[in-house]
Amino acid sequence: MIEAALRALTSVEGVQTVHFLEKDGFVIYTHGKEPGEDPSMTMTRWQTLIQTAEEKAMITLVMEHGYVILHPVETRMLVVKCTRMANLGAVRTAIQEVNWPA
Repeated sequence: MIEAALRALTSVEGVQTVHFLEKDGFVIYTHGKEPGEDPSMTMTRWQTLIQTAEEKAMITLVMEHGYVILHPVETRMLVVKCTRMANLGAVRTAIQEVNWPA
């Protein structure tokens, strides 16, 4: 169900990885593979960052090799990693249009 809900997002050109996490860091869904990184350490940093933001905020981080977009979904977190060539408007629109299963 989650895979179907995120299909439009994962198919946007430039999206490398998509992670959907519980508040405690448990990975519910992942799409794509991050080469050479320890995802657990990275996820912990992202969780800390999103906890400092407003409740419905979408945070875009400019990284060395692309962008990371953090978006809270109720008590969970959506993490989208994109290349520098990604159309951020298209990615943000796809995130906002996700129809989450009940």
